[in-house]
Amino acid sequence: MTEADVNRTISEDSELRGDSRLIILLGAPEGIKGVSRKLSSLQGAKRIRKGVYIVHGYSETHEMVLSSQPVISFSKTKKIPTSRVRSEEAQSNRVYSLVAFSFNTPTAQQKKHVERLIRKTTGIRVRPGVVLFPLLRSKERRRILGSEEERVLIDSKEFSRLICENGGNSLRWSRLGIVNLNGIDHVRDAIEQTLSRDLTPLEEKIRILRELCKNPAVPIRQLKKKYTVLSRRFRKLRTKWMLARQLWFYDAEKQLKRSYNMLINTRRSIIEEEARRMS
Repeated sequence: MTEADVNRTISEDSELRGDSRLIILLGAPEGIKGVSRKLSSLQGAKRIRKGVYIVHGYSETHEMVLSSQPVISFSKTKKIPTSRVRSEEAQSNRVYSLVAFSFNTPTAQQKKHVERLIRKTTGIRVRPGVVLFPLLRSKERRRILGSEEERVLIDSKEFSRLICENGGNSLRWSRLGIVNLNGIDHVRDAIEQTLSRDLTPLEEKIRILRELCKNPAVPIRQLKKKYTVLSRRFRKLRTKWMLARQLWFYDAEKQLKRSYNMLINTRRSIIEEEARRMS
């Protein structure tokens, strides 16, 4: 198996070698245009996706072009550290897999499917169409995520496969180490943004349901049904983000507790409204 896995033939320029860097440009699409043009003009730089580059023979010239742009820079590594090495104090030793994907003309259904898939993964979104995954040893993966049969979260290989099944193009690299100094800080920012992206729409739906409780025209049965759907969605997200302590060394308990309290308060409102209508 090559370093990159896709649903089509991989060109040699897309593979990582010893002197190669995988560069992810961060920020808004408008903000990366200038750097993208400059980087594309340099020898050894190949654009893979929007904001995703492979640079062969990485040099000071490439470094200068990228110095004004937030980036995460990866190189290929051979070993996956054990759990004894991978700790909060040794984030630089982490090893990752990364999936870059795209659709030619994505439909609304495909977009919704991708959002649901990402919520079910162990990964975090570092930019549109790019998801970063922690790479675990087999024993550690079983310990944290369970066996293949009982696993509740999707890894990078399964995510890439499901993207292709849904009509997309997917490119996957594995055994990646972050090599730029502030790359770990950008990963932490991406963790927090992904968490917010998961919880914010849920909390907005909870607020809407809370307001519906005040409308006597809305049947109690409908309120309970909506609550059940939101509660189920929260439980799935809680499972994912409680595992973030082990997968990303990130504590999401405060944010999860806020969403949970909103749910409980909404449940209480439904019960009180039902009692009021029956009195």
